[in-house]
Formats: sequence, C-alpha cells, structure tokens
Amino acid sequence: MADCDAKVLLTDIVEGELQQLVEQIQGSGKTEIGSVAADLSTREGVAEVFRQVDDWLGGLDLLVACAGVGSGPLMEMDDAGWRFVLETNLASYVGCTRLAVERMRASGRDDCSVILVGSISVHIKAVGESVYNAAKGGVASFAETLRKELMPEHIRVTLIEPGAIGSAMQPFSPEQRAVMMKEHKLLPPDEVADAIMFAATRKPGVDVVTLRIEPQHQKIV
Repeated sequence: MADCDAKVLLTDIVEGELQQLVEQIQGSGKTEIGSVAADLSTREGVAEVFRQVDDWLGGLDLLVACAGVGSGPLMEMDDAGWRFVLETNLASYVGCTRLAVERMRASGRDDCSVILVGSISVHIKAVGESVYNAAKGGVASFAETLRKELMPEHIRVTLIEPGAIGSAMQPFSPEQRAVMMKEHKLLPPDEVADAIMFAATRKPGVDVVTLRIEPQHQKIV
C-alpha cells in the first residue's frame, strides 16, 4: 500500500514492534505511515484507533482487519484467556468494521472496501484450536452476511483465509520459520499482503468474495 502512495495507519498491541515496522517502511523512502498502539480487544483500544483515523487520515476508504492471537484447547484456558481470544479475533473485527463503515458512508465514494483476514482453520478444524476456530468461524460468517448487507451501498467486503503464515504468531524461531517458508510449509507474509492488495485494487463493481491462500504443504491436522 505504501508503494501505491496510499496514506496508511497501522495499529498493533505492542508499541515497540509497531514503531520498528513504521521506521522500516519510512526508511525505504515510501509515503508517510501513521501508527497507533492499541489493544483491539477493548472498546477503548478500538475507539483510540478511530480517533487517529479521523485526526490523521481524515476519513477512510479501506479497512484491513487482521488481528490475531492463538489459543489452546478450551479446557486448558482460563476464563480471561478464552475471552481475550474471542475479543481480539472476532469482536475487534465487528467493532472496527462498524466504525469504518460509518466513515465510508460519509466519504460518498463507490470504491470502499472492508477486508477481513480470517483463517483456513475454519475448514481444517484442527484439534487443540477450538477457541481460535470459533472466533475465525465467526469472522467468516460475519463477512458473508455483511457483504450482502452493504452491497446496496457499494461497499465491498472480502474474506481472506490464509493458511499458516511465517510470522511471529508461529511457535518457531525466526531461523526455523525461514527454513519452513523455504520448504513451502509456511506462507511468506508478503504473499498474504499480495492477496490483500489484489482484493483491494479491483475496479468498482468487482467483488473478491473469498480468497483462500495456503502454503503448498499446509498442515491439516
């Protein structure tokens, strides 16, 4: 998006990592990137992000919701743990989308998009990921229904369903992740970014409804 001269606001829960990413992008001579550290599992965090949307972006025509935390089996999690997973992986999508659509309506544009990053976990249903799967299943259902609701307003909704990505969310070291990406067992993050950009850059009237992308040797159990 920075390569396309888009004005971008990034958010993450860890401020240090977020700033490191922003500096890396700006250091390459690309467009200015804004950022706000926030916990999207909370109302306050979502509200803070959209204060920055109004103050720094001055409006919105594209939302990419890509929050994600992993989980274990339900009976190995305490009450706070499983609630945090659901609030982060599902409720944040609903909250951010609602506020984003309000701003898209105000823009008067006919090429606005909501892109929700889900997971192929809803198809695999791997043992040990019951809470995570519940959240991502909710995202998939939310995306399909919302797409129909917003169709008359020319606001597109896309669901991106990646397989295992070579990101820090994986329980492997950076060196291990690099090897696994080379062996096609993990997706390079750039490939997921390309999928998001494909959906975001279609002409008005063209909907990318669901896009599933996974490494060639995706783990399926």
